[in-house]
Amino acid sequence: MKKVLVISDAHIEKLPDNTYWCRTAVHGYDFWTRYLRVFEKVIVVARVKAVSEIDKSLYNRADGVGVEIRELPFIRGMKGYLTNYSEMSKSISKLIGDEDCAIFRMPSIPAFMLLRHYKRTGKPYAFEIVADPMDAYSENKVAQFIFTRLLKRETVKANGVSYVTKYFLQGRYPSYSILHGKDSEHFDSYYSSINLDKSFFSEPRIFNEPLRTLNIIHVASAINSDIKGHTTLLNVIKKLREKNLDVKLTCVGDGDKREYYEQMAVGLGISDHVRFTGLFSSKSDLRNELLKSDLFLFPTKAEGLPRAVIEAMAVSLPCISTPVNGIPELLTDEYLFDPLDVEGIVNKISQLLRAPLELTEMSKTNYGKAEEYLNTTLEVRRNMFYSKLKNCIKK
Repeated sequence: MKKVLVISDAHIEKLPDNTYWCRTAVHGYDFWTRYLRVFEKVIVVARVKAVSEIDKSLYNRADGVGVEIRELPFIRGMKGYLTNYSEMSKSISKLIGDEDCAIFRMPSIPAFMLLRHYKRTGKPYAFEIVADPMDAYSENKVAQFIFTRLLKRETVKANGVSYVTKYFLQGRYPSYSILHGKDSEHFDSYYSSINLDKSFFSEPRIFNEPLRTLNIIHVASAINSDIKGHTTLLNVIKKLREKNLDVKLTCVGDGDKREYYEQMAVGLGISDHVRFTGLFSSKSDLRNELLKSDLFLFPTKAEGLPRAVIEAMAVSLPCISTPVNGIPELLTDEYLFDPLDVEGIVNKISQLLRAPLELTEMSKTNYGKAEEYLNTTLEVRRNMFYSKLKNCIKK
């Protein structure tokens, strides 16, 4: 029985009955089962917080048959890791030993810390690069410098590297196989982390006339900073309302700064037109919210290849975002704006309200692009990648 250790940036909660739960489906049991298609057991290393109770209707079970959770201290932020470095290192050293290989979902501080210990085992390992630390840590220049350099250096040493982008991250963080050629112990691939079934899709929309009311939606699982562009988002709504345009905003997600942005909406005088929903534990709830919307606006400052945009495209929503990392692989230039370009985004949305034919074409195009990220397509590449790593295990 071959075991794979998967090191993730997930936040998981543990109940007194020793079951593990998470707020989003992104790190629920169904997500980890993708590794079970090749390996017989998955050992997930993640930060875990013990809680006395939860509302299970708002959570997803994280562990289950074939999936074991191993706990790291529930530490957040660079300061937290520096303060608790000794505790974290001791915890990490106890988590490894019985696995056959490992997959590090990069970038994350726990993954970088565990990598240093894991390499001493001499066992094979791979990276799944799901974001760019250059952008992911843009609000902390020290962390940005350290983790960008680390990822560039360590990517070359891994047996396998997969990227969520088709081109962008490969150019910035090339693997051994990209630089020197593929062989039985060095390989690369690309696939999104998204779990997208055909049932999630909705047929392209037809906009027959200019829109009198526009329902805008934004999705971010974690609202812990301005990295997903909430400040720009709220200022865009304010400017559109000042133009006497009937625009409403739905913000999906939760986190430490949700209340901060709710108060910002009050300060901007738009709170009656902005709704914060919190997180959805089921994809069907998220899909229903997307279907009620007319436009997906995502002025993010940092991404790999955003699941949120692909999911919006799958339900045929017209989308506006930013030209960071892999997003230009999803949307064309006329729908990409600098994350701080409030006026540019406002002007584009104002124009789209009067352009039903363009909205209809955006909807059709986005639906077609999202089909490239169906599970049936991505699973082939994922399974091949995992199989190559499994073949590196010494008999």
